[in-house]
Amino acid sequence: MRNYLNLMMLACCGVVTFSACNQHIYVPNTVNEPLLKEKHEFKGSVSPSNFQAAFALTNNIAIMANGQYVYDFLDASDNEGSDVIVDSDTRGGVIEGAVGFFKPLDPKKRMVFDVYAGYGNGSFKTLADAYESSTDRVVNDYLLRTHFNKFFIQPGIGLSHPVIEAAFTSRISLLKFNSLYAGPKAFEVDSQRRVNYMSIGNKVLPLYEPAFTFRVGYKYVKFQMQLLFSLLINDEKYGGYDIDDYFQPVALNMGVSVNIAHWYDDFRKKR
Repeated sequence: MRNYLNLMMLACCGVVTFSACNQHIYVPNTVNEPLLKEKHEFKGSVSPSNFQAAFALTNNIAIMANGQYVYDFLDASDNEGSDVIVDSDTRGGVIEGAVGFFKPLDPKKRMVFDVYAGYGNGSFKTLADAYESSTDRVVNDYLLRTHFNKFFIQPGIGLSHPVIEAAFTSRISLLKFNSLYAGPKAFEVDSQRRVNYMSIGNKVLPLYEPAFTFRVGYKYVKFQMQLLFSLLINDEKYGGYDIDDYFQPVALNMGVSVNIAHWYDDFRKKR
């Protein structure tokens, strides 16, 4: 466990260096990794830009709901660009629902495997690069806006203990963008880049989104931290321009997790 903590801390320090002024039309939401163990167990979490819930219908079947809202948006008084925890160039989010299967892997139920499959719908808006250097800052003239449908599957495995939880989840997301909009001045000096941007909606885009989740506390309430990467599986380029520049590649999310479960009461008896 000490090695796991050291790895998480090193990763968090490294991720702080990802600070750039990008036009993100997709910001990955926190992966909901509940590590449920039993029927009627409920787990929820909340952070500044994400909320999540999961409920076990049976001893192996569960449902989940996820929501995200990235609330910051660049304006004339904000020139700092993006950071890791909050993307200050982007506003929007996604709503998701999923159903899944979970199963403890040992008699004491300390290791859990689960897999969820779901659907989401969302939208984001941001500003083109030209907004930064413009003297006539009319937001709608430089606005980039997208809507998308999202299908995902996420197998995961983790340790679940009354004090500490740690998990690794591999989420694969399929995004289909639609209703893309670019303001009249967004790509005023680069018409080919406008074509590249609008081409994002031509096909389904697959992303691999591995996540490391760590929780610490006691029983019902824990601090939660998650390091999440979002990588385009197809590294195709559009007219010499990398479309993955439009996708936030890494996110660090912190919040509070709440777990209502009966297995806490019997944990010491089974040791």
